[in-house]
Formats: sequence, structure tokens, C-alpha cells
Amino acid sequence: MKTFLTLVLISITSLSFAQGLVEEYDQSCNCTHYTNHYDNGDVSATYTTNASGQKNGTEKAFYVDGNLQYERVWSKGNLNGSGKHYFRNGQLYYTEYHENGIKKGDWTFNDEEGDIKQKIKYTGNGNDGTYEYYHAGIHYFSQIVVNDSLQSETVLNQEIYDQLKSEAEAAQAAGKQ
Repeated sequence: MKTFLTLVLISITSLSFAQGLVEEYDQSCNCTHYTNHYDNGDVSATYTTNASGQKNGTEKAFYVDGNLQYERVWSKGNLNGSGKHYFRNGQLYYTEYHENGIKKGDWTFNDEEGDIKQKIKYTGNGNDGTYEYYHAGIHYFSQIVVNDSLQSETVLNQEIYDQLKSEAEAAQAAGKQ
């Protein structure tokens, strides 16, 4: 009898918080809501699929501490619309934009303090677009990519460009030792 009560108590305790992936069908939208959990029961991600099993609607992912990691929108299995990704400290990491699964428009990448590090303006053809690089708020370098091939580079601030190039080369050399 003690064994039976112990098993019942363990079963009830394990049901008190969710673990793993939980699926919930919603008849009102003919869709399925998914909630994934960390081992401690906290939510790690949420998303919805349509009747065809394609992601549809807002998807969210969370760090283990509960802070939002990213939020983006799906439509019939394709990323569609604006999305935002965050550092663990809650600071915005980057913004994205997709049209029917294709990278388009302005994407902005920041560092953990919120300063802009890079801007990309995608044309809608793969990785084609204009890439702009910043250091301490100063736009110092640009590249244009067409048909996945680098077409041009422009150094806008030679001093910053040389400094960062030198630092990168020193770090690479130190890594080879």
C-alpha cells in the first residue's frame, strides 16, 4: 500500500509542472499550439501550426531565466514580417524582416550595450544587399553584395578600419599559437 501511495504521489507531483513539448489542439482555428519547457518546467518556446502542420503566427523563445530570446512571425510555414532577437540581458540584439521566407529590408544588429554594430539592407535575393559596419557609433565601412558576390567595398573611416583590422589579425595570430 505504501508503494502504491508513493507512486500516486510521484505521479501527481510530476503533473504539477509541465516538461518537454506540450501540444494543444484548438478547434476554433483548426490549429495546434505548442509549448516547449525546460527541465525545470519553465517555458522555453511557444508557437502554433496550422491544419497543414506549418508554423503560423507568433513564435517566441525564452532563455532559461525567462527573458525573451526572440519573437518572430510565421505565415503558412514561412517567416513573414518583423522579428526581434534579444541578448540575455534583455537588450535588443537584432531586428529582422522577411517576406514569405525571404530576407528583405532593413536589419539592424546591436551590441549588448545597445550600440549599432551593423546594418544590412537586403534586396530580397538571398544575401544580396548593402552591408554597413559601425564602431562606437561611427559608420566606418560598407560592402555591396550582388548575386552572392562582393561587388564593392568602401572604407569610410580609415583610422577605425585599420585599428579593427590590426586587432583582428593579432587575435587570429594569437589563436594559432
